[in-house]
Amino acid sequence: MKNINDKTKKWLTVTGCLALCVVLVALIGQQFQSPKPVDDSLPPQSSGVSDVTIDPKVPDSTEKVISVTPPDVTQPPSTDNGAVSSGTEQTIQGDASKPEYTEEQLKDPTHKPNGEKVTEQDKPVDHDKVEQPKDTPKNDSQPQGGETKDGKIYVPGFGWIDDEGGGGQGTVGESDGDINKQVGNMD
Repeated sequence: MKNINDKTKKWLTVTGCLALCVVLVALIGQQFQSPKPVDDSLPPQSSGVSDVTIDPKVPDSTEKVISVTPPDVTQPPSTDNGAVSSGTEQTIQGDASKPEYTEEQLKDPTHKPNGEKVTEQDKPVDHDKVEQPKDTPKNDSQPQGGETKDGKIYVPGFGWIDDEGGGGQGTVGESDGDINKQVGNMD
C-alpha cells in the first residue's frame, strides 16, 4: 500500500471529526425530544362529577365503598385583604382600620377605651412619688478598685495584679497623608 501524504492525512482527520460531531449532535438532539405518550388502559379523566351507584342485589363484599363529593370549584375562594399585586403601586396589606372610640370612652379613668378595667399596674405613677433604688451596701472587707498594697493594685474582676506604673505611651506620627507609606520606624 502506498504511503499517504500529510495533506491527505489532514483531510481524513478533519472529515472523521466532522462525521463524529454530526453523530453526537443527532444523539444529543434525540434526548431533548418529548417522549411519545403510551396508550394506557385507563379511561380518560374528565373534570365532571360522576355518580357512583351500588347495586343492592350484589352481595356485600369486604370492600367498603367511600363516596367523596368534590369541592365546589365554580366560585373562586375569596382572598381579598386589600392587597394590590398588580401595577406599579403594590401593597402587602390593605389599610388597617383603627377602632373608633367616643370621647367618653377616652376620658374614663376607670376603664381602658376597649372596655377593660384599669388595674393598679396600669395606673400612672406621679413622677415625684417614684421610689429611687437603694444603693447596694459596700463591703468593707472587699477592696475597692484602684487600691494599692504591697506593690499590687486591685482591679475589679481581675483581683490583685502587679502594679507596673500603668499608663500608656503615645507619640505623634508625621505623615504627608499617604496611607500606603510607612510611618515611623518598625524596630
